[in-house]
Amino acid sequence: MFDAEEIGFVICASCGARIKANRERCLRCEAPLVAWEKPEVLPTWLQRLGGGTLVFGIVGILMVAFGVMMFLDAKSRTTDDAVRPASAMSVPRTPSAPVPFSAIAPAAALEPQRRGNVDFLRTDTTALRARLEDELSKKPADPELLNNLGLTLERQGQLKAAVTRFETALQLDRQNWTYHFNLAHAAAAQQDWDRAIAEYRLAAGLQPGEYATRYNLAMSIHGKGDSASAIPELEKGIEMAPSVPAFHLALGACLEKLGRLTDAGREYQTYLDMAPSAPDVEKVRSHLQSLPRASS
Repeated sequence: MFDAEEIGFVICASCGARIKANRERCLRCEAPLVAWEKPEVLPTWLQRLGGGTLVFGIVGILMVAFGVMMFLDAKSRTTDDAVRPASAMSVPRTPSAPVPFSAIAPAAALEPQRRGNVDFLRTDTTALRARLEDELSKKPADPELLNNLGLTLERQGQLKAAVTRFETALQLDRQNWTYHFNLAHAAAAQQDWDRAIAEYRLAAGLQPGEYATRYNLAMSIHGKGDSASAIPELEKGIEMAPSVPAFHLALGACLEKLGRLTDAGREYQTYLDMAPSAPDVEKVRSHLQSLPRASS
């Protein structure tokens, strides 16, 4: 029951009127004044301490405490994750290593439309060699037979013997571009760069518009280690044959050798644009991506 001295009023149990606690009867219904007992939702001791306000305060404190506990737990998990070794699934994959410059291999030589009149794709070289040697025994001064035998020997890997046949053919016909070209080709295969360069220059003088000669001359100069002198020859070849991608790859290699990385990158990209289906396109692309973007 509510304390009348504390509250000063009571509620009539009969009609619900609010009457001063010192009266004996209700002023509205004149019934004996019996105070209405309010259901005690909270214990009396709790009502004395503040009732519902205290309850809400306690609930709020509990919620704050719970939030603090969750924050500390999350922080602890983050710290544990930082010191815990990464699992195999969480370790990022190492990117593939860039292709080194040494793996970029421009064609050592280009083949012109005609080096001889022998179809090696359909011919048994052993039988062909025997036949040519037999014919030469009958016509030893035939330069075309000598040239064809030289090509056959080169095809079989007999480079020294091939060089001898080409030299003999040139003694019989000094102005034949094919014989100079073939001699230079065999010399380059032996890495006899000085001989190859000299013969390619003679061949280029006989047929200035033959771009394969210009390319092979440049690559022989590059093979000798003089990349700077190879660059003008490659640039001439690009003017002669702007649609041949091999010039740009070779030029890029020479420029990179000299440290001209920006220029080299431009030539590599030109090669990729011109030959997107080339067998070495992925190697060249990977190498290009690894190049610094500034010229030395």
